[in-house]
Amino acid sequence: MKRFRNFMPLVGAALIGAAILAAPTQARADFVIRATDVLSGGAVNATVTQSGASNPNGSGFLTFSSSVGNFIITVVTHIATTGPGFTAASDTINITYNGPTGATSDKLIVEVLGNKFTNPTAPALSNITSNGSPSTSGLSVASVTMTSGVLAGNLTALDLGAAGTTLGGQLGMTTGIGSMGVASSVLVPNPATGAPFAIVNPFTFYQTFTFDGQINFGSGGPTDNGGSLSAGSTVSSLPAPAGLVLALTGLPVMGVSGWLRRRKALKTV
Repeated sequence: MKRFRNFMPLVGAALIGAAILAAPTQARADFVIRATDVLSGGAVNATVTQSGASNPNGSGFLTFSSSVGNFIITVVTHIATTGPGFTAASDTINITYNGPTGATSDKLIVEVLGNKFTNPTAPALSNITSNGSPSTSGLSVASVTMTSGVLAGNLTALDLGAAGTTLGGQLGMTTGIGSMGVASSVLVPNPATGAPFAIVNPFTFYQTFTFDGQINFGSGGPTDNGGSLSAGSTVSSLPAPAGLVLALTGLPVMGVSGWLRRRKALKTV
């Protein structure tokens, strides 16, 4: 009993440490947001890139606000959070549009990149889930597409390539598709779930949002030209197979049994 009491402080410290490790924290990462206005013929009309590091207190977010060609964009509270076995990102994109409508309307591509992530821990089998919900105060967009994926290493703005293009070679990529109309909706599928893949560390979490097809104003004309999209993505480790979990849970029992046998053997000597 005395020996057990001697271990109590260590057990308490271990439990407190486990609780701290399990709590999600905002991620310390570097972020890049690039918005590109592409004309109906395919030429890039304008592009703006903003970068930022996480704050000294560890908060992981970047706010983008800029005119980009015929669009005015505010990406509000891009936030990344991380914890044991997962990294999550959330975005709210508010846009207004002042260009040509219908068949000759422009296309907007918004790319959001965050690097230096190490949760989930390699080489855990992981997957990505994502969802998005467009809403509008008047603007209608025939095609809204959201993708989320993981890329190996710490990518930066220099790795984004030519404006008007998006990065390929993503692991576990998800794709959700929908439209922006007179009422709120969700992208389909909801949630979108990517194929399992072996996570790498460090990795870059990469989301794209494309507003394309025919863009039209609401009944108020050019002054009825605003809309938004709220979205979230999470890369998380998959549960271990049941057989493996069962085998691992048996290890402590086997260890105790072996210790008891050795202790009994010493007493009989």
